[in-house]
Amino acid sequence: MARHLNHDIVVDKNTGKAKVMSQNISGGAPITRLQKGDIVTFSSTDPNSEIRYKDDPPNPPSLGTKQGSPFPGQLAPKIRHRVDAGTHFMVETECDLDHHFVFECGHDIDGDFSEWGALTRRLRGGNTPGPDA
Repeated sequence: MARHLNHDIVVDKNTGKAKVMSQNISGGAPITRLQKGDIVTFSSTDPNSEIRYKDDPPNPPSLGTKQGSPFPGQLAPKIRHRVDAGTHFMVETECDLDHHFVFECGHDIDGDFSEWGALTRRLRGGNTPGPDA
């Protein structure tokens, strides 16, 4: 049975900083591995939130970071996605905590993607499948 992972982007309106919480919607323990056919969704406390998967090598290099998107046929890297669209993405490329994909969180400012700030010592976005960022 397919599992359902939701990345919830919690934006602090006062500071403009965001935190990503990974939620196992299908119930049970936190999801540490996604297989082909599993579902990933995004939600946010800010209706203007967008995400985009990175396609650049991490800096500094990280052996566990995969380039691209876990669903390249549905959401290619560097393509912006409005979170409020409620799209269900089906995993095409398996990933786990040690071999994960990185997405950025932000919003539109005059047609350009602008990242939300991050809490101290946290990513400016999140990882699929997680953990919380």
